[in-house]
Amino acid sequence: MSEAIKEQVVAAIKESGNFSLQLDESTEVSDEAQLLVYVRCQGKNDMKENFLFCTRLETTTTGEDLFKLVDSFIKKEGLSWDQCFSVCTDGAPAMLGAHQGFTARVKQVNTAGIVTHCLLHRENLTSRKLSLELNSVIKDVIQIVNFIKPSALNSRLFSQMCSDMGSEYEHQLYYSCVRWLSRGKVLQRVFEMRAEVEIFLNEKKHALASRLAEPRWLLKLAYPTDIFTVLNLLNISMQGTEKTHLFVSEKLKAFKAKLRSWKGKIERGKTASFPLLNLFQEDEDVTLVDEQSVLMSTLRS
Repeated sequence: MSEAIKEQVVAAIKESGNFSLQLDESTEVSDEAQLLVYVRCQGKNDMKENFLFCTRLETTTTGEDLFKLVDSFIKKEGLSWDQCFSVCTDGAPAMLGAHQGFTARVKQVNTAGIVTHCLLHRENLTSRKLSLELNSVIKDVIQIVNFIKPSALNSRLFSQMCSDMGSEYEHQLYYSCVRWLSRGKVLQRVFEMRAEVEIFLNEKKHALASRLAEPRWLLKLAYPTDIFTVLNLLNISMQGTEKTHLFVSEKLKAFKAKLRSWKGKIERGKTASFPLLNLFQEDEDVTLVDEQSVLMSTLRS
């Protein structure tokens, strides 16, 4: 079945005459490196986007290794680099290296090809720029998750405790800096399960247990949770078929306008645009007076 699908995709590329590629090299939980390649070409009535192939990288993951794999596939399927008008990558050194990177090798065989750095990846890199205080809170959260999740015993005990308490969730989520939805989902899960996490950490006499009883710390957790939840929604909305450059540009312009509006509201102490932060303030009767500069620094970033 997969072979038949591949043949249909290759046939569509040949019929179109030109195509663009998007590549992502990533490592699985089993420590196996995989190269995923997607293709975009003109169909009869609209643009077509399809998964092209996935292959394992046996040893090293240099730009030369990546190029050899893609070059081998293109030649095997009767395609030509002259037909490839653009390549989009995640900006890793192996991809964008000036001399031995994948895109440098592509330029050697097709000087007219356009090379771009994935817009979502650049936005994700930018979103890592946080104030020291908020970054400290996120590091605490990662430490808490890494205490519960990787340990099979702690994970089972936490899951059983949550089940006994009738919690909505029974598991924490792993954080991975290379997964662009990861941070927001991890922060949201920890914030929503803060009562269960606090009980579990206290039972285990963990040094960070007291954090979850500090309103100021929780307030600074609620804020980035709201921010990264919105960023996740933005990133998801820019994924999928028929998302043109104009569509994505308009999305980003609208989001920048939102940031300016939020900054003004935070300056005035208004938090209605931040659901978790707003609800937490009402429940715990805490204010932003001492934390406004911290929150505004993130919006300025």
